[in-house]
Amino acid sequence: MLAKERHRVILSKVQDAGSVRVAALAKELSVTEETIRRDLERLDSEGKLQRIHGGAVTIEHDRRELPLGIRETVRIHEKRAIADACIRHIAEGDVIALDASSTAGELARAIPDIPLTVVTNSVSVATTLADRSRVRVVSTGGILDSPSLSYIGPIAEHILERFHIRKLFFSCKGIDLERGLSVTADEHAGIKRRMLDLCDAAYLLVDGSKFGVKAVEFFGSVQELDVVITDKTADPVQIEKLRAMGIIVEIAE
Repeated sequence: MLAKERHRVILSKVQDAGSVRVAALAKELSVTEETIRRDLERLDSEGKLQRIHGGAVTIEHDRRELPLGIRETVRIHEKRAIADACIRHIAEGDVIALDASSTAGELARAIPDIPLTVVTNSVSVATTLADRSRVRVVSTGGILDSPSLSYIGPIAEHILERFHIRKLFFSCKGIDLERGLSVTADEHAGIKRRMLDLCDAAYLLVDGSKFGVKAVEFFGSVQELDVVITDKTADPVQIEKLRAMGIIVEIAE
C-alpha cells in the first residue's frame, strides 16, 4: 500500500474513532510500526491529527473540515444505507435541498432520474446529478470552500431564499439532545442554519457515531428536526428520547 493510501486510511480511522494506535495500524496495514510512526509524524506536521505517545488523536478544536475525499471513506456502508432510506421520502415534483455533507453526496448518487428540483451548495452533489436529465439542479454559488468542495458565505445563503424548499436533507458533525446540532466551522454553520430556516421539513442524516458529539459551533436545535434517519449502531436510548420529543426516527438497514 502506498503512503498516500495509508494516510487516507489513517485519517478515516481517526475521524471515525477519535484516536488510533500504532500497533493496531501496523498490523491492519501490514507494515512496520516504524512506518506508521513516520506516517503519523507526517500527518501531524500537516495539521491533520495530533501525535501522542503510542498513536494519534483527532484535533478536536481544529476548525477545518477534513477534505471531502477523506470524509467519503468514513462509515461508507452506513451512509449508503441511510441514503437509500431517504429515497422513499422524495417524490416527483419535490423541491429539496442537499447540503455538502458526504452523506448527502451518497443520497445524490441514489436519486433516480425523476422530475425534481435539487438546490445545493455542494459542487460534488451538483456534478453527481448532472447526468440526470429530469432533475433540475440549482447550485448556490458563493465562496468556494476547497476542503469540502462547497459554496459558503452570504451569496450562497442569499440564493437559498429564492426557493420554496420543501425538504432539507442534511448532516452535521454531532447531535447532542440538549445542546443541539453542531459543526466544525462557523462558515458551514451559517449555510446549514439558513437551510433550516427556509425548509418545510428537515431530515437529519446521521450515523450512530454522531450522537452525543459536541463539535465547535452549534447551529440548530434538535426540536427543529422532523425526521432523523440513522443506522443500527445508534444508541437506542438516544433514539427513544428523540421519539419522545415527537421526532420521527428511522433506522436504515
